Amino acid sequence: MSMSNDTMQQVALGYSKTQQTIINQFIKELKFMQTVPFITATHGIFNQYEEVTDVSGAGWREFDAPNEQMDIESIMRKENLGVIGGDMSVSAERALMIANNVKDPAKAAELYFAKRSLTVLNDAGKATERHFIYEHLYKKMFKYNDLIKSDKGKRTMIDAGGTGSTNWSIFAIRQNKEQNCGLLSPFGENNDELMTMEWLNGGELHKITSGKDAGKIGFETTWKAYLGYQVGCPNYLGGIFNIDPDNSKMVTAAMIDDLLDAIEADTSDTVLVMQRGMKTKLGRLKLGLLQLGNEDKTISTAIKDWDGIDIVGTNTMYRGNEEKVSMPWA
Repeated sequence: MSMSNDTMQQVALGYSKTQQTIINQFIKELKFMQTVPFITATHGIFNQYEEVTDVSGAGWREFDAPNEQMDIESIMRKENLGVIGGDMSVSAERALMIANNVKDPAKAAELYFAKRSLTVLNDAGKATERHFIYEHLYKKMFKYNDLIKSDKGKRTMIDAGGTGSTNWSIFAIRQNKEQNCGLLSPFGENNDELMTMEWLNGGELHKITSGKDAGKIGFETTWKAYLGYQVGCPNYLGGIFNIDPDNSKMVTAAMIDDLLDAIEADTSDTVLVMQRGMKTKLGRLKLGLLQLGNEDKTISTAIKDWDGIDIVGTNTMYRGNEEKVSMPWA
């Protein structure tokens, strides 16, 4: 698959080169977010965009007859960004213990936060990707299918038949920076930072009032970023739900083909997104479809794409413990 849209790293580094380590750590393990095209929000904490509702294109005509009128009908939409962030604290004594041979508590705290921030950023990245998938993609997909539930030809959700709470799911989405894309908003003193860490109380020693260090004398910092995901074209988003291989409700090749057909998938901008374990199970499905001959010496169940559509396996989705999803038209 070839995507020319800007990634989060490319957009963020366009504002500040000093953020490279932070951004790379944040997105390091986010296999889905690495495919997401990002744009800068139009109004800081929200993005205003145009959602196309109908297109009247060119048509055939007789010679010396007037042309067809071409037009696009649309409505203005607004997508709010959210805040991913949190606070960190450390007592002065603990900071000095961890920062060997450092006598200044403030310098020790600075080293402590720098070391811990890498782990915090990695965890925050995972929380962000999971939020994008379940709070944006799933909910907006469900809302769209609920609106068009009487029109079977427009549905983009497929039920694999699982009934319990041991289910998996597969998402498919077409992405571009005009419709289905990530949103970010830089801020900071020079309006050039995507993510920032600020000292509380001016970086001075003070009595911490909350968290695990409450009551101790130490230092605190706060970290945040403004991020969001915009689904401006919900008919380009779909999924297969209630996949439960352990109870004979495995996804089939026909289901995946139908899903990709439903969203009009294109190899240039479409990804299939699933939990890493589900990708492994798809590899076993592939093995069942293979025709092996006597000359075959090795067998590979690795699967990278489905008819040219990239398959993204991420650890941020729930691993076989999703509740049954009732289809909106049921």
